Amino acid sequence: MRRLCFPAALLLPAAILLGAAEVVRNPYEGNVAAAAAGHKLFNETCAHCHGPDAVTGLPERNLRHLRLRYGDDMAQVFHTTVENGRPDKGMPTWGGALPETTIWKIYTWLETVQASDD
Repeated sequence: MRRLCFPAALLLPAAILLGAAEVVRNPYEGNVAAAAAGHKLFNETCAHCHGPDAVTGLPERNLRHLRLRYGDDMAQVFHTTVENGRPDKGMPTWGGALPETTIWKIYTWLETVQASDD
């Protein structure tokens, strides 16, 4: 039997890996009106890099795979990435530029378009 070894960092929750002080929660979870507003806000703010309606041929920018990539840590990773950006990958810092309400409405819409694992 072959034993696989993983660095300990791969086994930690995203909140710890990303340096988050607390776990974030979506205040608009399940809110249909917020999701509709988030769809419009996404297309106004994010579509130039992530494609209209979050449809893109670039896997590294495909926001329809957030749940597949991050599972239960999806909200934490999304929020931290939007707030702090990923300058090394071309993602600007939106914290301070976008209100929290806008960030969470966009996230609420993105929750509705996540790809399934089948």
